[in-house]
Parts: sequence; C-alpha cells; structure tokens
Amino acid sequence: MSEKEKSTREGRPEMMDHGVIVRPKGEEWHVYLVDQEDEVETFDNKGEALKRADDISDEHESFVQLLDENGDVDNNLTYDDVQ
Repeated sequence: MSEKEKSTREGRPEMMDHGVIVRPKGEEWHVYLVDQEDEVETFDNKGEALKRADDISDEHESFVQLLDENGDVDNNLTYDDVQ
C-alpha cells in the first residue's frame, strides 16, 4: 500500500503496519500490538482474546495475527475477518 493510499484511509493508517497479536501463554491468552509486547491484555480464553483483538483491529482497520504456543503464525486475519 502506498503512502498516499494510507493517508486516505479512515482510521489510523499507521496501524496497518502495527497489527494486533493474539497468543496463548500457558492457560492465558495475550493480546498486544505488534512491537508492544510490554503492554499486554490477558484473557482466560481464546474467544475473549479474539473479541478484544477484533475490537482493536476494527477500530484501527489493522490486521490480527493468531500465534501458536511456539510463537509461529497460526493465522493472519484482516480487520473484517476476525470473528
């Protein structure tokens, strides 16, 4: 996406480069922005974590990456794909 396209999108265009990560850690699920692992929201289950990620990604028109236990990408979703 060009800078011009980014600047004409609604929401926060810079968020297209900084999506939302959903990752299991033990019994909990963590939600945080890419490159901001220090600011984690913690949830008891995957459904709650995905709901929060959906809210964030919808608001900022960004993407969601669902990671597995090893930190590998399990699924990439756009802001309108998260359910």
